[in-house]
Amino acid sequence: MEEFEVFTIAGTGVIGNEDGSGNVASFKDPHGIAINNDGTIIVADTSNHKIRGIDLDGNVFTISGTGEMGDKDGPVNEATFIYPFGISIRNDGIIIYGSGNKIRGIDLNGDVFIIAGTGEYGDKDGPGNEATFHYPEGIAIMNDENIIVADTYNHKIRGIDLNGNVFIIAGTGEYGDKDGHGDEAAIDYPRGIAIRDDGTIIIADSGNHKIKGIDLDGNVFTIAGTGELGDKDGPGDEATFNNPYGIAIRDDGTIIVTDTYNHKIRGIDPDGNVYTIAGKGVSGDKDGPGNEATFYYPCGIAIRVDGTIIVSDMRNNKIKGIRTKKLVKSAIE
Repeated sequence: MEEFEVFTIAGTGVIGNEDGSGNVASFKDPHGIAINNDGTIIVADTSNHKIRGIDLDGNVFTISGTGEMGDKDGPVNEATFIYPFGISIRNDGIIIYGSGNKIRGIDLNGDVFIIAGTGEYGDKDGPGNEATFHYPEGIAIMNDENIIVADTYNHKIRGIDLNGNVFIIAGTGEYGDKDGHGDEAAIDYPRGIAIRDDGTIIIADSGNHKIKGIDLDGNVFTIAGTGELGDKDGPGDEATFNNPYGIAIRDDGTIIVTDTYNHKIRGIDPDGNVYTIAGKGVSGDKDGPGNEATFYYPCGIAIRVDGTIIVSDMRNNKIKGIRTKKLVKSAIE
């Protein structure tokens, strides 16, 4: 089995809004994480109302956002955001993120533009300039470039096609815990989203303390979690979580989860078995071996090409990494 090691990439741990080298830079409640093609980490620095980057040398820089809360599109040094949460990157390098009740983009020149959402609370499908959301927190992008949105407070998973049209994928709009076809399924505060190679949508069904999937026919199914709040590893139908938030998928198909209120990073192997990667289950800020490390409400998660897991350690106001320390032979093998 694998042994893991946790380390800090950037952030002093003190709330702030400083760019610069990783050991002097500061954040405020970072959430969503994505990885650019060149390895740059893209961070939704939520309570600073900015999108920021971390280069391969650990230097932090602002991509867009003045730091003032607002809803203004346009050039990088003028655009304003409202608590950006989820974030993803298209193959062409366009950054897609949720801000307020909108889905917005940042082009390669740093200019911000609207993709969908009027900015008003609501639950309306249709053309992007008429559609409404309610605090969408998760973003992922399909192979066909359709955007998948966890419309968190509408308890739905929705899509945005290449023409900007918004459509429903799953969820009745009422919170609940029911698997089945998308228009009958019920989910409860969905947050993190990732897409498997086969197109299956994986979601953190946060309010139900479960990890669920949506197949290509729109059917919702449970991958892991009993629905009871807890912290138990083991087979998926016996394991428990506590408000899971972020989702990422390794090359081998393993699902990586930020189990936020358990202050842990956990894995679900391709056979559905849940195990702990890092975190002792108590809040703290300690790097080192995975079974000794501590986090404080880890949220966003992404995986670099080299397999390093990147985590936004939200209440510690840091961005951390988890790397495989070594492989060790299991005593039962």
